Amino acid sequence: MENLESAGYAVEGRGIPYPVLYDSDAEVSKQYEVYNLLNDGMAAPSTFVIDKEGVIRWQFIGTSKSHRPSFSAITDALGELQQ
Repeated sequence: MENLESAGYAVEGRGIPYPVLYDSDAEVSKQYEVYNLLNDGMAAPSTFVIDKEGVIRWQFIGTSKSHRPSFSAITDALGELQQ
């Protein structure tokens, strides 16, 4: 399981200039209905790109612990917000 420190290094190492949520108590994961999807008592690997109005513009919900979007897929989705 990731901890906040290792998650912070990942964000800093990529130079990510936008907010990234670390949901340690799973509150947001439950609200977005990605908690326990894999029947493991954890949030499924999930990425949401949300615009300034709070509208989900892109999402990725993994089907296994290792199923995650590529960094380029995320940055492409973010780039779409600026067009």
